[in-house]
Amino acid sequence: MSVVETLTEGLLALYYPVRELRGTVPREGVYIVVANHPNGLIDPVLVRILLRRRPGFLAKSTFWENPVSRWTMRAAHALPVYRAHEADTSKNDETFRLCRELLKRGEWLALFPEGKSHSEPTLQALKTGAARIALSTLAEQPDLPLRVLPLGLFYEDKVVFRSRAAGSLGEPVEVADLLDTYRADPRRAVDALTERIEVALGAVVLQGQTEELRRAFYAVAGWTQVRASTAGSAAPRGDVAVREASARTLAARWAESGQEDRVAAVGAFVQFERRMAELGVSDPLAVLDPRPPRVLARTVGLIALSPLAALGACLGWLPYRAVRPVAARLAGGNDDVEATVKILLGALVMTVHYVGLALLVGVVFGPLWGVQVALVGPLSGYMALRFDERWALRKDALRGLWRARDEDVRAAVERERQELIRLIG
Repeated sequence: MSVVETLTEGLLALYYPVRELRGTVPREGVYIVVANHPNGLIDPVLVRILLRRRPGFLAKSTFWENPVSRWTMRAAHALPVYRAHEADTSKNDETFRLCRELLKRGEWLALFPEGKSHSEPTLQALKTGAARIALSTLAEQPDLPLRVLPLGLFYEDKVVFRSRAAGSLGEPVEVADLLDTYRADPRRAVDALTERIEVALGAVVLQGQTEELRRAFYAVAGWTQVRASTAGSAAPRGDVAVREASARTLAARWAESGQEDRVAAVGAFVQFERRMAELGVSDPLAVLDPRPPRVLARTVGLIALSPLAALGACLGWLPYRAVRPVAARLAGGNDDVEATVKILLGALVMTVHYVGLALLVGVVFGPLWGVQVALVGPLSGYMALRFDERWALRKDALRGLWRARDEDVRAAVERERQELIRLIG
């Protein structure tokens, strides 16, 4: 693994500490992995981490226009795709040839057939590149065990530091049975395979007519998941892939019901979110069924972290807080690239900050002090992040513990929750 890959995967692991995969990665065969594209340059890194493989990637040609990004693309084994509004598309012939050679060597290829990163709640129309590469490769080597593997990527909140990510693998899409059609009518075969890929990928991507509805599917799935697994106890922090899969089941059931009026469900969800905001609680299960001994025990446990966390906050609070607004401005309101900017900018800013702080302390107080700051600064900064993350959860639980004393509040929350389950489930 290259230094760039190690660095980017480490940064992603810091940003999204939970990364789960639902499904089994095939051990045999050659695959073109197709995935949705909600999160800019983060998505290729997440694909590598989830699959525990390093497939070749296709990326837009503009990433090769400056030395830094060109070096990054080469380190990630990426190949350029030339889009009509940006470059000469005839250059794609060479890219596709390289893709075919890669696959015929038994290596995997990964691409994002939507052709662009976006934040829409549904899949965008797929490009035909994956189908063209797959069929043209098999035309040259018919005995190659080549199939297309759909991978749905999901982020609980892609722009929030320390949130969670998951992926779901679908059933492999067959290619070989279209080879005769491809030889007789390439366009027809490419369109047919693209349609298969669209159906297969759509089955592993959580979608909704609106972003509010998509979030509602995920919320209801979490409640039903907790009810089934823990009989109403506080929501587990793991199993994000299981919860996302349950949300897709709800979305599919919703679509099959033929229900045309989406306003009631969206309105109920917005109302429920507003109610939670008024209570100061993001997790309604904390209100509905708190467990005082566990909540209090875990809160007391945080006290041990507080001194080192406080030091980390003092040493790194200002640059850390400056990253988010600057990244949002640089992303230009495009939240599909904001996480990418935050990760890269944060790594740069915090590295420069800790190095500069260590040098300053070393000059003023002596080299030994500078070395101690260089060691303690990043460690205490990480402890501050962990404390902030865990305290946010405990704060929800403590508020829930307090609010649950009011039976009227509990009853109101439960009524609204059950109404949302009725509308969606």
